Amino acid sequence: MNELLNKSVSSKASMLQYIYDAKRAHKEWVRKADRLVNGLDGYQGKKVSLNVDKTFIPLDSSSCQFGQWFDTYARELAKFDSIGRFLNRIEGHHNVLHSTYAHIYSIFFVIPEKRSFLHKIVTFNSKKVSNLEREKACIHLEYLKKSSKELIEVLEVLEDKIKVLDYNELRNVLSK
Repeated sequence: MNELLNKSVSSKASMLQYIYDAKRAHKEWVRKADRLVNGLDGYQGKKVSLNVDKTFIPLDSSSCQFGQWFDTYARELAKFDSIGRFLNRIEGHHNVLHSTYAHIYSIFFVIPEKRSFLHKIVTFNSKKVSNLEREKACIHLEYLKKSSKELIEVLEVLEDKIKVLDYNELRNVLSK
C-alpha cells in the first residue's frame, strides 16, 4: 500500500485499484480489532499478551492505511462532481470507526500517551480485563462491524460512480 501512496490517480483502473487496496486494508484493520476482542488475546479476562500499540491498530484515523489512502486521494477524487459528496460520507464513517475502536482499545490497554516511562519499559501496556469490560468491548465491536459494513457499502457506490465516469470528464479532470 505504501508504494501506492506515491503514485497519482491516472485512470479509472488505478482509481478502482486504490479503492480495492483501501478496502482490503480496512477489512484487515477490522479483523485485528475482532481478534483483540474475541480472539486469544484478552479473552476471558486474561491479560493481553500482544504488543498492541499504535502499530497494531492505529488509534488516529490518519495513521491507518485506509486513512493514508483517503488523505492522499480524496483531493483528487473530489475533482469529480459526481464523487465529491461521497467523500464526506466516507470520512464520517472512518472517523466513527476509529472513535469506536478507541473505546475498545481503552478497555484492553493503557492509552499510549498516558503511560509512564516506567510502564513503557516494564509492560506491553496491556491490562487485565474483567468480564464486564469484555462484554462492553463486544458491544463496541458489534457497532464497529456495523459501521465498517456501512463504510464498505459507500466505497462500493464510489466504485460504481468511478466505473461510469464519462471519458471526457475523466480526461479533463485528470489533466488539471
